[in-house]
Amino acid sequence: MFPKEEIEPPLDIAWIWHVHTLAPAAYLQDCKKIFGGLLSRSLFPPAKRQRALVNAQQIWAQYYPTYPFEFRPAAAGWTYKCCDITYDLFAATKRQSAFFYQVSLPHYRDSKFLKRTLQRYKQFLHLNRMNPNTFVVPTFDIDLMWHAHQAHPVEYVADCQKIFGHVLDHDDTDTDRGEGSKLKTSDTSTRELWRQTFGEKFAVDGVMWRGHSMRGQLAAMTLRQLHKVTEERFRVEINRVIISWQGRSGHVAGFAIRNSVDLSHPLMAKNIQGDFNTFYDTPSFELSIDDLRNLICSVHVDDGATRKKGARCEATMDLALLVNTLSEEELLKHQEVVVQLKDDDGVSVVNLAFGVRMIPIAPSTISFQLNSTPFNDLTDSPKIASLYPHLGDAFSDPIRAGITATHQLQVNLREVFKVRISHATQPLLSAVHVVNDQDKLLAYSHLISTEQLPLETTVLRECGDQLLCSLDERAMLVKDNRGDAYFIKGQWKKEKGSVSIYGSMAIPAGQMKYTITDMITAKTSVIKVASRSSSFHYDGITVDLLTGCIALDRPDYHQLPAQISLAFSLGILWTFCAPATKSASELTSLGVKSVGSNSLLFLSSVGFEIREHTPSNDYLSTQKTLGASDGALCDTVIVGGGACGGGGCGGAACGVGGDGNSGT
Repeated sequence: MFPKEEIEPPLDIAWIWHVHTLAPAAYLQDCKKIFGGLLSRSLFPPAKRQRALVNAQQIWAQYYPTYPFEFRPAAAGWTYKCCDITYDLFAATKRQSAFFYQVSLPHYRDSKFLKRTLQRYKQFLHLNRMNPNTFVVPTFDIDLMWHAHQAHPVEYVADCQKIFGHVLDHDDTDTDRGEGSKLKTSDTSTRELWRQTFGEKFAVDGVMWRGHSMRGQLAAMTLRQLHKVTEERFRVEINRVIISWQGRSGHVAGFAIRNSVDLSHPLMAKNIQGDFNTFYDTPSFELSIDDLRNLICSVHVDDGATRKKGARCEATMDLALLVNTLSEEELLKHQEVVVQLKDDDGVSVVNLAFGVRMIPIAPSTISFQLNSTPFNDLTDSPKIASLYPHLGDAFSDPIRAGITATHQLQVNLREVFKVRISHATQPLLSAVHVVNDQDKLLAYSHLISTEQLPLETTVLRECGDQLLCSLDERAMLVKDNRGDAYFIKGQWKKEKGSVSIYGSMAIPAGQMKYTITDMITAKTSVIKVASRSSSFHYDGITVDLLTGCIALDRPDYHQLPAQISLAFSLGILWTFCAPATKSASELTSLGVKSVGSNSLLFLSSVGFEIREHTPSNDYLSTQKTLGASDGALCDTVIVGGGACGGGGCGGAACGVGGDGNSGT
């Protein structure tokens, strides 16, 4: 309609339009039906995009004057039917949202990485041209470049006609990665074709499937659950008090609320002059849950006919009932609480109606005591997905050799969380599961590798180096109900000095370097822990390596389970990266003095003393296990042909189907 105008749609429409272009055959068919030809799509640089948005907004106002240009949820019910699009865009947007999670890591914006990706995309096109009857499956870097090509539909169609003689369609409807699925078998054939054609591996570092985002899929920690295991304290806000005097004469001269353990200091008190019976904006007060059970409400009655001046009636009020019966959301809304006060004869004299809301107060510090248990063999050959839920049904292979231990985290001898540590060597896996008292998974962490993260040599570090991996590093990812919570990588730095002996545990001289990225805030921190240290600290988290105590300052209940998982992940990375030494008994016989009589309980709880049964660096060096790329240690956590949730499925959930074409 406006071929000479440069226009740019608002973000929500731009996203839907982009998703439409990712089905090039369907997009071409719909455009021919609606416009009589292919609708061009241009991507503007920021300054030009802003001008194009203004142009589009002016034109929009002419056609839809009552509907806002920018999306507003309140206007979401508005409908306007102008054309019949046959492609299911709603389902496609859900699939592409999952794809966006896969390519949202920083290295997908690095120019060196993208230059390699462009070359691999050209190889992918060549492979399709030479094998038109094969379902060729791309890795995520190739698929991202494919998406960029399709974002320019006119150019994409022209290029396809020149290369293939038809439109190369993009099929993202196959998402089953299970054994025997189309994606699984096509991945195997694509890998072999790639090797035969180009003489190199198809899977390279940083480009493979990293599992599902677990956002909204795990149980969420609520503030009330937090208070069940700490001293529950609430701020009580009373926004109104209504007094109903039922005596024969006189009036209420005042009222008060007191804590039963301290009657001399009222929490709230009010003298009343005249016949006022409603009061607003009364003071708030803070109490523990135990004190809320026995509040004393009293009124002073001025009734010259039948009572002495200043006579008082009392009744108890139990606000803890609200905590036990209402949801957290309901507690934050003002609820009506009525208290009846009676005279000496048991006759109701006064009703007090309060508008009460209860605001939970998070504790300033929580200290968890670790009650550890020994490791045992994993029994019944559990499935890989039981340790790595983000893989879903994609990996149903059994774990053939592994160990596990379930520890308790306690507060004042009350169990708060169970922490399950699991290691496997067939295949190579490690995971930390944090569950609540109902055995619901709140957070977990797992090993990741260079199938999901690039090596430092393959990027220019234009987007930072916190999510890169070097040859001697190991990495873990923490997930909770918010999605990816923390990325941690660890590296052992050797130093001159003697071995430290703690009980039966020998720690080599050196220091552990951790790089921790908060995936929610994108803040990265580096902490270093010397081999003789008895604790480590990070962002309000303190872990005592000797006792296993985990202390959290100013805990945020939303991220509390992830912080627990993070703490144990730090211990696992220490266990995996620290080099092997002689046993403590051998060193003692050689005259090495012990630093302490007890082992480091926290490191014992993650498997330090039985590292030969875990995928530690020492174990890997004896097995000569290699991953997808260069044999990096952080590249060796292998699941179903790929590393720790990568591979085995060829990366993206799309490919070229059937004879490699559809409509032209």
